[in-house]
Amino acid sequence: MSLTEKIATKIGNNAKLFLNVNEEQKQIIIYGAINLFQMLFAILWVIIAGVILGVFYEALIFSTTASILRKYSGGVHASSPSRCIIIGTFSAALAGILINNIFYTINNAAVAVISGAIILFAFITVFKNAPVDSIKKPITNIETRKQFKRKSIFVIFIFLFLIIILFIFNEKFSELYYIKLIESIGAGVLWQTITLTKNGVNFLNKVDFALKYIIEGVGISATPKAK
Repeated sequence: MSLTEKIATKIGNNAKLFLNVNEEQKQIIIYGAINLFQMLFAILWVIIAGVILGVFYEALIFSTTASILRKYSGGVHASSPSRCIIIGTFSAALAGILINNIFYTINNAAVAVISGAIILFAFITVFKNAPVDSIKKPITNIETRKQFKRKSIFVIFIFLFLIIILFIFNEKFSELYYIKLIESIGAGVLWQTITLTKNGVNFLNKVDFALKYIIEGVGISATPKAK
């Protein structure tokens, strides 16, 4: 059992003891606590990586954008919370570095075209595939699936609206950070949309397998052999 699960279980046991909740309510509390802690740890690591690499805002906006869309659209899951955090932190840091050092030099017209293509791709992919649930927690209710799809499409509309507003501000004030904000949002939408596709799922499953092999290999090599 991981540290997160131990803390969450302790919270659930205390809730059952002091709040007099039943076993089902206790499990709901434990599940919610685990999700909360995992989210906080993921944000913390993105912040740490962003600060160290000098891409704090870009990485955080990328991660936040992808997370908001993922809440309703679903997507491929890593086989453990730790590997999920590693993949999320690495992708946010990489996106931040690319945006901060390369992508911002692209002219505004190209940014507008690319952003439009990303949003269109997101709409099409979400309409066809969302929500992409996990094997452990499949969404079987048809109405619930439709509701998640509608919410996913609505979220993309919100991001499209934000991008348009930021373009208007950029045309009026000509500030570089508006372009970086647009690119960070677009990159977050693109990354999350990719996780809804078959190729995206296959790629991330391979990354997850490689991380599992590396982490377990290091763990085994670090364990002293019995004499």
